[in-house]
Amino acid sequence: MSDEPWISPNQAREALINSKGAGVKLAILDSGIETNHPDLSGLKLLDDVVIESRGGKINTVQGSGEDVFGHGTAVAAIIKRIAPEVDIGSFRVLGHFKESRAEVIREGVREAALRGYEIIQCSFGAPARAEDTSIYKGWLDALYLRGIHVVSSGSNAGFHTPEWPAYFPTVIAVGACPNDSTKLQLNKDSMVEFAITGHEKTIPWLKGEKREVFGSSFAAPRVSAMLAQILSAYPGTHPLHAKSLLRQLALQSRQR
Repeated sequence: MSDEPWISPNQAREALINSKGAGVKLAILDSGIETNHPDLSGLKLLDDVVIESRGGKINTVQGSGEDVFGHGTAVAAIIKRIAPEVDIGSFRVLGHFKESRAEVIREGVREAALRGYEIIQCSFGAPARAEDTSIYKGWLDALYLRGIHVVSSGSNAGFHTPEWPAYFPTVIAVGACPNDSTKLQLNKDSMVEFAITGHEKTIPWLKGEKREVFGSSFAAPRVSAMLAQILSAYPGTHPLHAKSLLRQLALQSRQR
């Protein structure tokens, strides 16, 4: 007998109504999280980790509640608004200009997996270059085999613009829909299969500030939060089944 729950779309929909994400560990791979931002008061990170590349070496050091760009703080705020009881860890893999390297991201993913995170939230993308394929595919396959869910934003250039890690089938890839719909939508002809609003009129940013934002980076955390709600109600749901459930929910929302 398998210990993986097999739940229906109706049960998943109920979880989206009633669950607050309690008991689920979600790792935000981003530019850090400003924990003292007034709009994030009370946020206690399970982990605050910085992945650095210096002198050709990748180092993991303790963070200090700092965001070097503002992006990660916005992502955290979106997730906490939808799933307020989810446990968040910050793994800073992006720099002051939202830049990174595939090796730094891989180390951030490895650290999150070792620390028992069930969802890896990636609001970034890299051009789908052949030389990076094995790096991304390697860690995505390893996470899939361990039952760890990966949610990634697609390219802001369009749903058919290939970027890593979104353009792998084991990933829940999310783009920003143009109509600001808060209902999950399905793209049947793209590897970026899901769309939802990526527009936030006011969201926490760097140094206690707020700003208006739009893009797939802010659509993906909505779906990460939805996934946390489902996993909170039904722990152990496999990534393949979770993605199928989200597809069914998107199809049903279209029919209503």
